[in-house]
Amino acid sequence: MDEELTEGERQQMQKLISLQKVVGIILAKWIWFLVFLFFLLAAAFAAFLIWHTATSEHRYSATTRVLYTPRQIARIQNMSEKQLFSILERASLKRRLPEKVSMSSRERQGLVSDLDIQQERRPTNLFTLKANAPSLISAVKKVNGYAELLIEEYVSYRTKDLESWRESLLVRKQNLQVQITELETEESSLKGKAGVVAPVETLTMLNGLLSDQRRNLSQLSVQVANEEMKKKKLESEVGTIGPAVIANAEAIRKKSAEIAAIDKELAQLQEIYTDKNPKVMGKMDDRKNLLDAYMAFLKEKGIEGVDVSTVNHVEKDASELAECSLRLEVLKQNRSAQEREIKDNEKRSSELTALIPLFERLRVKKADLEQSMRSLDEELSNIAYLETSMRNDLRQIERAVGADDTQPFRMKNFLLAIVGAGGCTFALVLWILMLELLGGKVRGGKELSAYEGVHFLGSLPKPKAMKEIDEKDFLGVVALKFVNAEVPKGIVLVCHLPGATPQPKFRESLLWSLAMAGAQSFSLEVVSGNGFTAPEGAATMINTVQKGVQGWFPVENKYVMAPTEFQMLQADLATLRSQYDHVFIDIADGVQRGGNFFEQLLSACDSLLVIVGAGKTPRRWFSYVRRHVKAVQKPMMAISAGASARAVRREMEAQ
Repeated sequence: MDEELTEGERQQMQKLISLQKVVGIILAKWIWFLVFLFFLLAAAFAAFLIWHTATSEHRYSATTRVLYTPRQIARIQNMSEKQLFSILERASLKRRLPEKVSMSSRERQGLVSDLDIQQERRPTNLFTLKANAPSLISAVKKVNGYAELLIEEYVSYRTKDLESWRESLLVRKQNLQVQITELETEESSLKGKAGVVAPVETLTMLNGLLSDQRRNLSQLSVQVANEEMKKKKLESEVGTIGPAVIANAEAIRKKSAEIAAIDKELAQLQEIYTDKNPKVMGKMDDRKNLLDAYMAFLKEKGIEGVDVSTVNHVEKDASELAECSLRLEVLKQNRSAQEREIKDNEKRSSELTALIPLFERLRVKKADLEQSMRSLDEELSNIAYLETSMRNDLRQIERAVGADDTQPFRMKNFLLAIVGAGGCTFALVLWILMLELLGGKVRGGKELSAYEGVHFLGSLPKPKAMKEIDEKDFLGVVALKFVNAEVPKGIVLVCHLPGATPQPKFRESLLWSLAMAGAQSFSLEVVSGNGFTAPEGAATMINTVQKGVQGWFPVENKYVMAPTEFQMLQADLATLRSQYDHVFIDIADGVQRGGNFFEQLLSACDSLLVIVGAGKTPRRWFSYVRRHVKAVQKPMMAISAGASARAVRREMEAQ
């Protein structure tokens, strides 16, 4: 599982584990105090809640329910359960309860908090009312009065709502009536303009009449055409001789009669005589003369070849031509009259056709307004019905007759006491942790071993805290852990944090252990150059004063080393590294916060050995050192100094 984590995630996990261990160590110190405090607070909270319940004005609580079941009518919207609840839960409505129920001044003071209304989740039209009071009778009286007040408030609100609705509907109805009257006036005006009462029916009748008239006109046109053809035929038959024949018809008939008389006489004579008889021949001459005179007359009149039958035929054709001309004239007059009437009717039809859409628009608009009027009348009747039935919309299911007694020694009070004590204790725990982490003291070896990235060597006992032989053994064990620690120990910066007591015996034990391991050690102390005097017989390196295995490196400023001083220190350390296995750099007056003196020494060393005072070194100093060590990425070893003998023995036994 750890192999699947990234390096960053693994470091975060290590930090979290370290923090948990440190928090556990801090809480272990305060555990018995926190347990005692928890039980003390729980007892105090329980006593207070029992006393408060026994003397509370909310000891008795009465409940009842009201049900909202409004009549459902189309187009009349009822109040929703959510809207009704927002009206009924108003605090101003609760303050009006004394108007309904007689109450003392003490009961009126907490009236808003004593009364409560809740909407049930299912069904949502059910509302639960609750009233608190110091006595059972008062609680019952309050909750029943509250229910009656809510019902009256609903009726009053709904009445005003319906009245407002009715007024708006009446205004709309009046406006619709005005619009209908205006439409009727406009329709009458159009009918007067059209000159008809029923324009659509009139137009239909007129179109039918036009159809008949056009059909009659077509028939008249056919008759006129036939008469014209007949007239032309008669005119062609009468021709040019017609007038002359008719003018000389009497003479033609007379001469023809004379010729016919001679022919009759000639026929009688021929019956008696032969054609050679003078009488016959005389008559034949008379006939010839008469015929010649007749033919000369016809020739003179330009009507040769005309006889009585021709005259009769011409007279007959002339008579028929006159009658045909008369009929043709009448037909043409009828056709002209029919055409004029058709034009008048077509103009009338065009006018009505243009007006029909206006009539239709008015009719449709009037029908819509009348439908809206009927809908308004229906809504008004529905409102009247709702006004009579709304008193049953919201009703109390059953009146409250009893109340629940809040027992002082009920389990809820003890649970609240435990929760309150737990909350206070938890807050105190957070406060203690904040103080300990920010301003507390390092507890000792157990805490040092919990920090991530810190190689804990062991704890050193307080001076004279145990027998000298035991103390020597324990010091030797810690020194041996340093020798065996798998960290770079070429140049080691030894740092005593504030609160850490000097441990000269540990230094001796450490040097002896290193010597037994065959390692040569050198101690270098960084001192202030002001007032420093080199010991007699000491040798000087570049800047380091050396006498045997002890050395001193004087600096002008212990907050920051000048670049030249730092270069000289690095050069001297390089020389000492070639001569000794271990070089211990001691900061005589501890870590100075501020400047970069500590960072410079860390960068010049291979590792850091920090000595912490158990229960005396502030955690902020230790955190300060850890931050700088992490910044330069150097290993860090830690020793807890000044621990109790029991803590040291327990630590040794645990190994």
